[in-house]
Amino acid sequence: MAQDDRAVADAGDDQQRGGRQPVDKFREGPFQVSIWENPSSKGDFRTATLDRRYKDKEGQFQTSHSYTASDLEHMEKAAREARLRIARWQEENRAQQQDRTR
Repeated sequence: MAQDDRAVADAGDDQQRGGRQPVDKFREGPFQVSIWENPSSKGDFRTATLDRRYKDKEGQFQTSHSYTASDLEHMEKAAREARLRIARWQEENRAQQQDRTR
């Protein structure tokens, strides 16, 4: 997929989520990973979405729900990186909250 096509696909993903923007984004192979911040009465939390986008025969972007062994390897790396980024944010957030209570 060309770089311009990826930008169009990525923008479409953001629009599908109510116009909200992710707080972090990165790619791992064919996967676009978006990290979202969600407000809650118990405090904010973050989630990740992993999308494998492709163009169909008509040139329309689609999201895959079936993965090759290579895709699964990229998905595993993407999930690991997303988990690390969310965990890092949780630690920073926890430290900031502790500083405020001191």
